[in-house]
Amino acid sequence: MIIQSTQVWINDAFQPGQLEIAGGRIEAVLPYGEKPVDQDYQDQWILPGFIDIHTHGWNRCDAGKPTVEAMLRWQKHMPKEGVTSFLSTTATQSAAANEAALPILKEAIEAQAAGAEILGINMEGNFISHQFHGAQDLYTIVKPDSQQLLHYQNLAGGHILTVTCAVEFDEDYAFVKTAVAHGIRVSCGHSGASFDQVREAARCGATGITHCGNGMRPFHHRNPGIFGAALNLKELYAEVIGDGVHVHFETVHLIGTMKGAEKLILVTDSADCKDDPDYAQFAHEGAFRLPDGTLFGSALYVNQGIDHLHRQARLPLVTAIRAATINPALYLGLDGRKGTLEAGKDADIVVCDEHIALQAVYCRGQLQSISE
Repeated sequence: MIIQSTQVWINDAFQPGQLEIAGGRIEAVLPYGEKPVDQDYQDQWILPGFIDIHTHGWNRCDAGKPTVEAMLRWQKHMPKEGVTSFLSTTATQSAAANEAALPILKEAIEAQAAGAEILGINMEGNFISHQFHGAQDLYTIVKPDSQQLLHYQNLAGGHILTVTCAVEFDEDYAFVKTAVAHGIRVSCGHSGASFDQVREAARCGATGITHCGNGMRPFHHRNPGIFGAALNLKELYAEVIGDGVHVHFETVHLIGTMKGAEKLILVTDSADCKDDPDYAQFAHEGAFRLPDGTLFGSALYVNQGIDHLHRQARLPLVTAIRAATINPALYLGLDGRKGTLEAGKDADIVVCDEHIALQAVYCRGQLQSISE
């Protein structure tokens, strides 16, 4: 199959071109009009498929309490956001609940059913701070425990790719070092860590900041803390929830400007209540709040988030697009097959207009249903 457009995102810019697709991969990137096409998208934008590395669920599909049937529904939904691959993300819950969930997530990952690809698992809990727990379960938080993490990784079949940690409780940064040694990326978050503690964690191998601006000690001019570290340490990727509720768009502008086009990652942090009509009463301005006002997840679609980063947060288009494509792929070490439109990579493709309204989505070369 060959598709083409005058606006194909190649080398961080729009260029006329064709994509030749075979066996679920991009076989070749060709000059516009080079060969007869199966689908001419004219001047619609053709972008790499979007990647959401921090999403807990959707419409009663919960990564923390998964069923195979729910995971299948979730995978089929994700292309409606332009998402062609994602990390199923668990939150803080009991050890027994984690032990029940991880083998099911492993089964779903290895089955690789139709729809968006589940790349692996992101464990946002349980190794976080009581003081900055947000909406996470206060009573099942534990100190960073390397052996517990490795136990979970064994149950997950090696599919845990990232873990959040409150590094101020990680003695001698043993948790960070162990995770990194076993191929798990460490993201600092739900934390009151100081600037120096985050800097030392980065020296020991931590590479990310979980939903920057949320679940952390606020910035102070005499105590920059984890937020200041997120902005100033160039080696750290910073997640941002692009709904304008979790983080004000002017703050998103600051984060994105400081991190630049290379280190910002757009995430939804969506919960299983997203698009669930039973939770409509908890939705306010595109996010969900507990009765006390605590945020507990966004209703954001990733394609909306990209448009928000560019138009509402006033970030360059290249920054907004990279935040949902190549940057998460680089962070996960999967840029060899995800994140850009290049020969040899998976044919994960989004066709959209200039507001990122979806026209077509391909997951590994398969055209997806994106209608409601």
